Amino acid sequence: MRDIKELIIIILNYNSSKEIIRQLSMLTDKGEISNDSFIILDNNSNDGKELETYCKVHHFFFHQMGNNLGYAYANNWAIRQAIEWGKKYFFILNPDIHIDSTTIEQLYLKLKSDASLGVIGPRLLYHNNPDFIFSDGGLLFPKKGFEGNHINFLKNVKDAGSQGMTYDMAYINGSAMMFKKEVLDDMGYMEADLFMYYEESEWCYRIKKSNRWKIAVDTELVAYQSDSSRGKVYEYYMTRNRIWLTKKHSGSLFFVIRERLIVARKKFFSSKGNFKENILFSRNILKGIVHGLIGKTGKL
Repeated sequence: MRDIKELIIIILNYNSSKEIIRQLSMLTDKGEISNDSFIILDNNSNDGKELETYCKVHHFFFHQMGNNLGYAYANNWAIRQAIEWGKKYFFILNPDIHIDSTTIEQLYLKLKSDASLGVIGPRLLYHNNPDFIFSDGGLLFPKKGFEGNHINFLKNVKDAGSQGMTYDMAYINGSAMMFKKEVLDDMGYMEADLFMYYEESEWCYRIKKSNRWKIAVDTELVAYQSDSSRGKVYEYYMTRNRIWLTKKHSGSLFFVIRERLIVARKKFFSSKGNFKENILFSRNILKGIVHGLIGKTGKL
């Protein structure tokens, strides 16, 4: 059994029950992680009943949120529940991540052994193409309206190498992010009103900016990211929440609005792709700009 008794692993479902069942089976079948080390949540999914049944049969804690109020809201709920159980370390794990129990334990031990370290994550490689890096953490650029990118994105592992613990980043990817209770006590929780996208980025940015905690990716510890498609409202939430973040943390509002308008215009007049989908894409950006400026948050 892995030495992770103070850690809770939180997995949030939204129509990904088969992926979560795969994760749970892989992590617990050999008895390396106990079933009571998990909180499984469902954001009112179409396949929530299937997951609930599996969790009941295999004795995993399952909670139906009853409504889809977003990534941060559900994970914040689970964290508070785990604190009531006496847990001090938390690992948010997305259904599309492939990770083994040894990696989870090593992340936990490194986080626990360093009093100044608040948040840690693994290197993320592409599951279907593991020679290439998905992310070694992320950067944010306030002068570019909090435009962000993943460190070493699409670099070959051989070219990027392994630097061990790396700290020069703005955020840890929220798909595989471990942190300790002291950070929550000091910095508060993720912004639940953002609903989706930028929640973990803003939280980590706030933590890093305080200069009281370090955040890190251990490039020697690896997890694997499955390819996932972006929903039809991706551009809306990314635009709106980026403007929200820019306003909150004094970035360049002019830059983000100008950049988003250029993207919307190019898509609208593009001869490539489906005409109706191009219109919807551009409309979602424009709606995101308006809602970002007036401060609208929550679910669209």
